[in-house]
Amino acid sequence: MTATDFRPQTELYERRPVTAPKRLLVVYAHPDDEAFGNAGIILTARAAGVEVHYVCATRGECGTVDEHFLADHADVRALRTAEQLAAAEALDLGAVHFLNYRDSNMPGTPDNLHPEALVMAPVTDVAERVAAIIDAFEPQYLITFPPYGGYGHPDHIAIHHATTLALAQANWRVSEVYYSTFSTSLLRVIIGVMRLLGKNPRAFGRNGDIDVVRVAEEATPITTSVDCRHVIPAKIAAWKCHASQGGGMTRVPAFLWWWFYGSETLTQVTPAPAGRRTRLRFDA
Repeated sequence: MTATDFRPQTELYERRPVTAPKRLLVVYAHPDDEAFGNAGIILTARAAGVEVHYVCATRGECGTVDEHFLADHADVRALRTAEQLAAAEALDLGAVHFLNYRDSNMPGTPDNLHPEALVMAPVTDVAERVAAIIDAFEPQYLITFPPYGGYGHPDHIAIHHATTLALAQANWRVSEVYYSTFSTSLLRVIIGVMRLLGKNPRAFGRNGDIDVVRVAEEATPITTSVDCRHVIPAKIAAWKCHASQGGGMTRVPAFLWWWFYGSETLTQVTPAPAGRRTRLRFDA
């Protein structure tokens, strides 16, 4: 199937005008990607006076949602939009930019071929719109998905490619570009345990559509960490805004929070990393 010419209008939810000299742009695919991925980094940046905007490519229409969450919302799109705006308050985001493509769901589903899905849009069109936001916002920092998109979601991969192209096309030069990433140590333990139990680690998750082996193989290396210990309660509050998507890993006992939630990690892309792990400080 050929790419569609569907070009939705970007919708801006602005909470305040941009006045801060330092700015961070986070570019992901769905409502909740910003909180589950980088709530600690966003909150740490805000504590240091850095303005943060979130570019959200879709409204998460294909997210799995228990029926009771829809009681006060017309559909999944409306629910997840409301959750995203609540998270914007919890994270103190300056603005959310919805690109308004449709959630593409996973490969092999009808949603993946929907003419308005993000994966059906020409990457040049998506990149043009992200580049326009980069030029308007002029961020010093930008965070997006790595090439495999974390766990291989087609929308994560699509927005990675679009953002990479946008960075090359934009007039504004972003000083520091990062991919979100994570330690694969726990994943490798999970893979080993699954194999011992006779389960297939290449068919993980509720729908069996996550290849944990490939997730571990494709993870980009950790070059940079951010100390998030001082924002852990606010980080968990932001996760809980996305209640329909599980609300994050909030069942860890409080005495283990520093261990599990106290640091978030990145792969530095621009400038090229120095070869040793560094700590990103927004107040430096």
